[in-house]
Amino acid sequence: MNTDRAVGGVPVSPFDSLAACAQRILADVHSGKGGFAIAINAEKVVTCNSDRNVQETIERATLRYPDGAGVVVAMRLKGVRSTRVAGADLWLEVLRQARGQNLSIALLGAKPEVLDATRRRIEADFPEITVSIARNGYDGMRDLDALAQELAARKPDLVFVALGSPKQELLIERLRLVHPAGFYMGLGGSFDIYAGVKKRAPLWMQRRGLEWLFRFLSEPSRAPRETKRLKFLALLVLGRL
Repeated sequence: MNTDRAVGGVPVSPFDSLAACAQRILADVHSGKGGFAIAINAEKVVTCNSDRNVQETIERATLRYPDGAGVVVAMRLKGVRSTRVAGADLWLEVLRQARGQNLSIALLGAKPEVLDATRRRIEADFPEITVSIARNGYDGMRDLDALAQELAARKPDLVFVALGSPKQELLIERLRLVHPAGFYMGLGGSFDIYAGVKKRAPLWMQRRGLEWLFRFLSEPSRAPRETKRLKFLALLVLGRL
């Protein structure tokens, strides 16, 4: 079993590979106990230092995996080696490893056209997977009580929520109350990437931990969020993580 290592007070599980993390998730899915996976990056670590609600939500997750390159570096400085597990890759790796298992999933979030494209592609790429619920992040989120009732009735094995952080994590906590046996993952903008609406960084940038730079150059509006990355870097250099 993986031993969590705290980064800035946030416990994070190390993994040797993306596949190993996906296997852990599927084991929890098949156990019937459900779960809640959160991607941990520099922004979340810094946010936890100032937002107690976010910190408590992250602490209640059953799996916290190292999504950010900075988090991986911080873990290594503490003597724990781990690969970076990108959330945009992880959910698809879970589906790939679930081939032949006839699982049901829920897709929540994104624009209506993005959600439709995501659903169509999943049904083409993973025909054995049943998309039991698909609700966009606009009209589909207006009646959360109806969504909760639908989730409780259909009981999907996996629930993918693409609303951005911390909105997606707060919704997941609410939905787990009515369907605790499901396994939940917050995916941010992963549907947009899978649907082909947005591009990911080139592989060479991903491998060098520069995916954040690609996102910043593609979306300059992210600038205020990057101040948290700079603060994380300063804490890392000063040895305060």
